[in-house]
Amino acid sequence: MRRVLGSDAGLRKFVIARALSRAGDSVFPIGLAAAMIQQDFGASEVGVVMGAALAPVVVLMPFGGVLLDHFNARVPMVAADIVRTVVQGLLAVLLLTGRPSLWQILVLSLVTGASQAFFQPGIASMLKQLAPGRLRQANATIRTVESVVSLAAPALAGVVIGLADAAVVVALDACTFAASAWMLAGIRLGNSEPVTGPPKVWRELREGWGEFTARPWLWSVVSVFSLFGLVVFGPFDVLKAILLIERFGAPAYAWLMSGFTLGAVLGGLIALWTTPRRPLRTGLLALLGFTPLPVTISLDLSVALVAAAMVVGGTANAYWAVVWATSVQTHAPAHALSRIHAYDVIGSMALMPVGRALTGVAAAWAGAATVLFTSSAALLAGCAVLLSIPAVRSLPAVLPARGPSAPSISTRKP
Repeated sequence: MRRVLGSDAGLRKFVIARALSRAGDSVFPIGLAAAMIQQDFGASEVGVVMGAALAPVVVLMPFGGVLLDHFNARVPMVAADIVRTVVQGLLAVLLLTGRPSLWQILVLSLVTGASQAFFQPGIASMLKQLAPGRLRQANATIRTVESVVSLAAPALAGVVIGLADAAVVVALDACTFAASAWMLAGIRLGNSEPVTGPPKVWRELREGWGEFTARPWLWSVVSVFSLFGLVVFGPFDVLKAILLIERFGAPAYAWLMSGFTLGAVLGGLIALWTTPRRPLRTGLLALLGFTPLPVTISLDLSVALVAAAMVVGGTANAYWAVVWATSVQTHAPAHALSRIHAYDVIGSMALMPVGRALTGVAAAWAGAATVLFTSSAALLAGCAVLLSIPAVRSLPAVLPARGPSAPSISTRKP
């Protein structure tokens, strides 16, 4: 990792900012779910709140992509972190001083999601400027460092919940956004082009959409992952909290989430040490390791078996995340990368709010076990479909240049 970061202060600050933000993200759902359950909110209400946090992301992300492609990405990202610091802090105060109404939690979740829409698209373009020619290593390093930092965070959340109040965890999340804003504010992007005028929003949205749809491997993966958001990740995000907290308690749930993060550390290290010639094919095969996890959550198994499934699922998910991010960053044109990343994120997340919001209803109608068995089956079928598409399974890796020339496409046979 030291070799990847080198003496580049900007890249080091970016990695630290992402690690801090990720640590907060890993504990926030734990803290909020536990706080709402402690205050007698039900599964449907928890699911609606989790879905509300994603809805404005889906709606506003394309406009965030235009803004971040047009201007220096760092400035809107810092502003978004500051807004999230204030909003999460207010949510923590409301939870600590009484039982807030559901509409108050929903409004604050919507503002948090709106801020994320003007932060998330800039990650890819900012990293591409900070680490040209080292994107796979940089992505793997970020994923590994994020996971190492957040490995202890869920465990810390469990300790905090046990000793104090679950709402304190939400306050800690606000602190991580503040720290991330401070680190990002210190980065200077020397190769940023000067702004010549306001963005032509609709034209730039169309241009970004044209770049996105021109790449079959890109829209194919995003389309399938949109369905995954509805039937796999949306239900899993809600039910894992409900079922595991009810079965083992909130502190044990936090420790189990640490197991998932331990797997993410392993997945990031594997991605750092390996160079797949067909990254999407390798990543999808690795993602199959996540398949047993929803089923495991649904069964009355011991905490040790659930922890083992968490580790394997975290490894699979992290490895896929690295190879996917690197593929998008290396194959997409730099001038439209934030917009392409925005379409990628909103496509992948478009149905996740619906999946989260409907989880309580689906579980009440068919049972939580049936919902989670369906999640595992859908993930297996979706990976099989993507592996059957030549543009996906044959996408080559972009090899780093050995000299001053641009990176080249691998032509080696798989």
